[in-house]
This record gives sequence, structure tokens and C-alpha cells, in this order.
Amino acid sequence: MPEPLEHIGGIVCLDFANTVGPRRARPDKAPHDYLPDFASLIEWSSNAGTIGANRASLLRRRVQRDPDGARDTLRRAKQLREAIHAVFAAIAQGEEPPDPALGQLQDAYAEAMRHATLISTPTGLDWSWSPRGEFDCLLWPIARSAAEAAINADFGRIKECRGHNGSCGWLFYDTSKNGLRRWCSMTACGTWEKTSRRNSTTRKA
Repeated sequence: MPEPLEHIGGIVCLDFANTVGPRRARPDKAPHDYLPDFASLIEWSSNAGTIGANRASLLRRRVQRDPDGARDTLRRAKQLREAIHAVFAAIAQGEEPPDPALGQLQDAYAEAMRHATLISTPTGLDWSWSPRGEFDCLLWPIARSAAEAAINADFGRIKECRGHNGSCGWLFYDTSKNGLRRWCSMTACGTWEKTSRRNSTTRKA
């Protein structure tokens, strides 16, 4: 069984890109998809805080009536996930994001905002989505997060974990004071790298 999935990206869209991993070939571990079915997409969205409990319950009931629609949304979700990864992995590596992936993000964002409503909140104005039960409502806050991060984020703080000999590839937004965070998680890649270095030193001794 894979390790429990951590939300380590710091931005919703980066956490979503991290729902498959490791991102690069690794001899001891094949990539694992944490979204094997629509139920797992609902669960991820609920844990990420992009939908509330009422909407999650509504979607779980609806999927029983429309499994084909749920599968179609899951397919679009994975396409969006790969576009997000392509864009932000390129940014993390100091490269130009690929145009096809940018086009996918633009289209997903435009579709999301078509369903958005500007509302008053205790902290000011914000976007919200109607309480209707469209399956694609799971994609809308992710698409918004990706577009806003692409425009507003400090690109120097978007990083790619190079743990497990460079195979990890998970993305994160480095909010550390000195901007020197290296690992997706100290409990995963950080610990592995430290243990690997310690074992290497022991063998040389």
C-alpha cells in the first residue's frame, strides 16, 4: 500500500499535481495514482477544503445515478492535473511552461469562472460556486488556484522536490523564511535523503 498522501504543496493546485508520484522513474517504486476513481477525487477535494461536507455528500449520491458522467469528470481532472504539473514543473526548473498546458489551464479557468459568483464574506469579497451538483465543480477551485498561482505567485519559491535521487518530482511553494526548503516533506524525502547520506558515510568509514 502507498504511504498516506500529504498535502505539502502549499497551494491547492500544487497539491493536486502531487496526486501521482513519484513523478520520475524509480527502480524500487512505481508511480502511484492517488485518484483511481471518482470517490477518491471527492475525498481529496474534501480533505483539501475545496468542497464542503454537504456538496461531498451530494456528489456521492449523484455518482450512483450517473457513473459515466463521474468517469468523464475524473478523466478531465487527470488532464487538468497533468497540465498543472507541466506548467509548474517547468517554472520550478526555470523553463518556459509549454503552450499546450497553458492553453489547458486557460480553458479550465474560463470554464470555472463561468460558474463563479462574487459574494461578500467576513473578510471581504470572494468567488464562490453555486451549490448545484455538477461533477465538474470539483475542478473549478483547482483551475482557479492554478491560474492565480501562475499570475501572482513568486516563481522563485515554486520548487520541485529532488528527493529519492531526484525521482520524487512533487511540487511545493517554499514559504520558509530563507527560501531554502529542499524537500516535499521532511517525513518522506527529507528523512530518506538524510538516512541515505548517513548510510553512505558509514559504508565509506
